[in-house]
Amino acid sequence: MSIRVYLVPDAGFLHAANRRLVGANTSQNQTFQNFEIQNGYGTATTVSVSPGYGATVNAQIDIQVDTVSEQTFNQIINEVKNSSSYQNNSSFKQFVDQSSYSAAAHVSTGIFGWLIGGGGASYNNSHSNITNQINQYNSGSASDDHTVANTVASIMVKNQSKVHVTANVSVTGQLLVPSPTVIAVETTTFKFQTATGNTSSVTMLNQTPLVPVDASNNTVSQNTIAPGSKLTLSPIS
Repeated sequence: MSIRVYLVPDAGFLHAANRRLVGANTSQNQTFQNFEIQNGYGTATTVSVSPGYGATVNAQIDIQVDTVSEQTFNQIINEVKNSSSYQNNSSFKQFVDQSSYSAAAHVSTGIFGWLIGGGGASYNNSHSNITNQINQYNSGSASDDHTVANTVASIMVKNQSKVHVTANVSVTGQLLVPSPTVIAVETTTFKFQTATGNTSSVTMLNQTPLVPVDASNNTVSQNTIAPGSKLTLSPIS
């Protein structure tokens, strides 16, 4: 069973954004002509905890998620190193070199932001020059960003598998009147569409940070979770 992504309404740094981009054609591989990136926070626990003021209780996370493994993420990074952005942009090169699976959701969104020509390392760029570049696209160039973006999409779709996600999170009450708290995790969902209209969806998780959410209204809870709390991801054979 896959975790369903429930987007939390805007509350401080919690956010959700959609972006649809027109991709490039290539005759070499399956072509993903359109893709949509959706970023937000999804509920990772089904049971809520209600600690009293100053009291600490544990929230258990134990779910199965369809996502990509750390090995696949490293494969994506290696492919991105073939891009012209990586070769010619020092800030992007540093961004890729410092990427890790620990922040896979944010990092992957940023990688796509760069590859499609947004000029920044975040999914919420408001512009893209991909439309102007589409007619100049050369599918035979291994360093062309559009070719690499399509290859990255293929890697993600082909290598998605079930992963066991666990964590033991300590939640400390900060409210005089206890309120149910659930744990949310940053998720990024990529939806790829081919020229024939077939759609593939891939979800990635950010292992940190986990966020306490008030179960009654889906806003950030005043209750706190222990610093450094992190998801553990292990492949299911």
